[in-house]
Amino acid sequence: GAQESLDAHKDTYIITLNNRKGFIRCALKSGADLVPVFSFGENNIFYQMKNPRGSRLRWLQEKLKSITGVAPPIFYGRGILQYTWGYMPFREQIVTVVGKPIHVDRNENPTEEEVDLLHEKYMSSLRQLFEDHKTLY
Repeated sequence: GAQESLDAHKDTYIITLNNRKGFIRCALKSGADLVPVFSFGENNIFYQMKNPRGSRLRWLQEKLKSITGVAPPIFYGRGILQYTWGYMPFREQIVTVVGKPIHVDRNENPTEEEVDLLHEKYMSSLRQLFEDHKTLY
């Protein structure tokens, strides 16, 4: 999402998930299983200008996000010619790992407690998936 785009920097993995529970509610209401998935290397295909929290650039990006709903990261890649500057992605490997599905029983009216419980289970599975594979990629 918009927030994640501001935290996408080379060799870093910051996931904004603590307050994202809409997909959990959808899974509960439809009975769709959740599958944890993580991609290593996706933040390496573009470089983003440094924008640490508290910086003027980050403040401006956050302000624009609050007004428009879009967070404009300032990024660059390679040019059409191999070693020039541009907006083509760098040629970097992206490896996606897929975890075991989490079974979800259908519940058309889930309580907040049920949403929170499944959300924690999903986050725990995603964290474990990352820990199991981080040294490989």
